[in-house]
Amino acid sequence: YEKDINLDIALLVGNQLKSYGYKVVYTRTSDSVSWSNDNTEDLQMRCDLAKKKNADLFVSIHLNASEYEANGYEIYCDFTNKNTVKLSNSILKQLDQLNYSTNRGLLDTNETPLYVVKNNKVDAILIEAGFISDDSDLYYLKNYTNNVATAIAKGIKKSLNE
Repeated sequence: YEKDINLDIALLVGNQLKSYGYKVVYTRTSDSVSWSNDNTEDLQMRCDLAKKKNADLFVSIHLNASEYEANGYEIYCDFTNKNTVKLSNSILKQLDQLNYSTNRGLLDTNETPLYVVKNNKVDAILIEAGFISDDSDLYYLKNYTNNVATAIAKGIKKSLNE
């Protein structure tokens, strides 16, 4: 399931960031969550948690799917926010080094609004790490999860250190 791979990547990214000395707060660490069944309320609770914890960044990790032939990774961010554009480009550069799929680039959440980016008081991005509907992407994401997580963590670290 997408949610299982997402969670694995997120936990590994968090562990890597902790090893760099960063404080990490997760919106979930298992499937046992107390979020609302209402999608908008659920997403708002995640945004509220980032603000409550005084987070510097909000990174949402997902996997894409398509009924059409598609592969690759992409990152959604607010193009008017220099911090999130820099962060996103830094992560994309790290993912590029893995050579596991196609870099589909940055997508502007002003054109394609995503709740956790658009309604967040914290600098936020949403990473689509690959397509679970593509056999090659899925194979890499399942078998080399640590590589993807390390690339994301390195991208975050490099962006914060610049």
